[in-house]
Amino acid sequence: MPTPSMDHTVKRRPVIRHDPQAYRDGLSSMVTSVCVVTTEVDGQRFGFTANSVTSVSMDPPLISVCLADTADVHPAFSQAESVAVNVLAADQHPVAQAFATAGVDRFAAAHFSPGELGPPLLDGATLSFEGVVHQRLTAGDHTIILIDVAGVVVGGGEPLTYQGRRFHTLNPLEPAAPQPAGKDPS
Repeated sequence: MPTPSMDHTVKRRPVIRHDPQAYRDGLSSMVTSVCVVTTEVDGQRFGFTANSVTSVSMDPPLISVCLADTADVHPAFSQAESVAVNVLAADQHPVAQAFATAGVDRFAAAHFSPGELGPPLLDGATLSFEGVVHQRLTAGDHTIILIDVAGVVVGGGEPLTYQGRRFHTLNPLEPAAPQPAGKDPS
């Protein structure tokens, strides 16, 4: 029998097309990573904050990211050939906020280095994926960008997460198991 602290009352609310607040509230309850997606088009850098990044396939190695059709960077990402997905570290929440804000110099928030394919890679990121655009799909009011990953930069460190409309860090329930020397932990 659950203890009172474990009792989770289910509050069911229908999703009504003209009032999507229940849908938004439900999505905000999910824990997600926080990423900054970047590209370079005609010598100009573009980027946005995303929490809709998903592993899609191992062969070929594909990830996806979703971008609102109304985003100010949508035209650039509609023609970009290469893209980087930078998973932010716990101390990079100001970078997430800058890349989620219109009308500011987003790239002034942190230092970026050019990747092998050209898109800017965030220095100090927990992880960065770099790849070429495999396909773009229209889904509702967003564009799904499928990225064929060509390179991975593992920076390590604690990742930044987002849940309940706030930034968080992870708090592991138990310490990581020690790995034998020379063995890959995955």
